[in-house]
Amino acid sequence: MRPPPATASAIALLLGFVLTGCSREVETPQPRAEQPVAPITALQVEDLLSSKVQDRDGNLFITVEPQECSDHALEVDPPLIFNLKPAATDGGHWVSDDGVVIDETAGVYRANFDSTRALGETERAIESCRDVPFTITDMRGREYHFTLLPQVSSGSPDIVLWSFHAPDWACDNAFVAAHNAAVRISTCARTNGYDVLSLAQDALQRIDKLANTTA
Repeated sequence: MRPPPATASAIALLLGFVLTGCSREVETPQPRAEQPVAPITALQVEDLLSSKVQDRDGNLFITVEPQECSDHALEVDPPLIFNLKPAATDGGHWVSDDGVVIDETAGVYRANFDSTRALGETERAIESCRDVPFTITDMRGREYHFTLLPQVSSGSPDIVLWSFHAPDWACDNAFVAAHNAAVRISTCARTNGYDVLSLAQDALQRIDKLANTTA
C-alpha cells in the first residue's frame, strides 16, 4: 500500500533533514612541510670529499657475509651513508703515493639530521660484529676473510675509527658526522697502519667550513 502523496513528501523531507544532520565535513590532513637540506646544501656534497678523489669508483667491496656485518665493511652504496636517507651523495677513490687505496663517500641530509645518533649507530654496528669473522667479495670476484681489530679512539666525538684485516689485505676506516653531513672513508693496503684519522679530521674541517659558510 502506497502512502498518500502528502505523506510521501513529508517522509522525504524528514529523511533529508536526518541525512543532512548526520553528515559532517571530513578535514583533509595538511602535508607536513619537508625539512630543508641545510646548512650544507645538496649541491655542495662534492665539496665534502678530498680534492684528491677521482671521479670514478675503484675496486669496491660489493658483498659481505654475514650480511649483519655489512654496515661497517660494504663500499658500494655504504650503509653508513645510505641508510641515513641522504638528500645527495657523492664519492670516488684515489691512491696514495705509497699505494694505499682510499675510497670516500659523502652524504648530505636534511636540517633535522642527528649526527650524534648516526655516530652512535655506527659504533653499535661495529661492536655487534666485533668477534664475528666476515667474508668480503670485491668487484673482481676476489674474496677476503676479515676480522675486526680492537677499537681505537679517535679523540673526537664526531669521528669513529675501526680496522679489519685478512692474511693478504687490511683496511683502516673512519666515519665522520657533523651538522647535516657525513663522510665514510676506507683505506686499504697489504697491512694496516695508514693514517686514516688525519683524513677524517680533514673531512670534519670541510664539513665545519661549509656549515659555517652557508649558515
